[in-house]
Amino acid sequence: MDRSNTAGAASTESFVSLSFDREMSAADVERIKQSLGARTALQVPPAVGAAYDRAREVGFSKSSRPEVGALMAVLAAAVPAGGRILELGTGVGVGLAWVMHGLRGRVDVDVVSVEVDREQSELVSRAGWPKRVSLVVGDAREVLSTMGTFDLVFLDIPGGLKASVIDEAVTALRPGGQLLIDDMNPYWSGRDITSGKPVGRRDPDGLLEDPRMVCSLLQYSSGMILGTRLSG
Repeated sequence: MDRSNTAGAASTESFVSLSFDREMSAADVERIKQSLGARTALQVPPAVGAAYDRAREVGFSKSSRPEVGALMAVLAAAVPAGGRILELGTGVGVGLAWVMHGLRGRVDVDVVSVEVDREQSELVSRAGWPKRVSLVVGDAREVLSTMGTFDLVFLDIPGGLKASVIDEAVTALRPGGQLLIDDMNPYWSGRDITSGKPVGRRDPDGLLEDPRMVCSLLQYSSGMILGTRLSG
């Protein structure tokens, strides 16, 4: 069993993610919860669980954590009829599964997910998605400016690449649209998650100074920035 604490030092409660190397029954999980004095913070829906299984099968370790995914689902649920959602960094489809969970079968929202790795995108496509989901193979830095505007953008591409698409991601937001950036902890710690090298000044924190946006730091789980595009 692996246990990871995702709360800050000043928190009065800890968010703990538990993962197991074997299938656990509901009774087993309940016994562990009681022994820890814990309660369930969130449940992973079956379709999302299948995506996490797919990640484990192919050895993909960069999927969104459940706490981040649950927030994605909440934001997706708020997208209005006729809206559009963009995910930059499909990975193996975990984030996309969380978005679809938030939409709960709605057919009045288009979802576009961009992935630079063709094999990963093809793997995700075999999972089966509603017709209003489009999987695009391409480099976010090259395709973002051609994709129109969106009500929600989830930015989850690796490391220093985030900073390279921030301006275009904001430009792609409709007034009142929201931008969620994941995996900010490496920037706040000063080290790139992939290379371990110091992160330069050109990091996503610059978004906090963008006059087009109102933003908040979400300093839990993997670290996030959530922002809303202002009108005008």
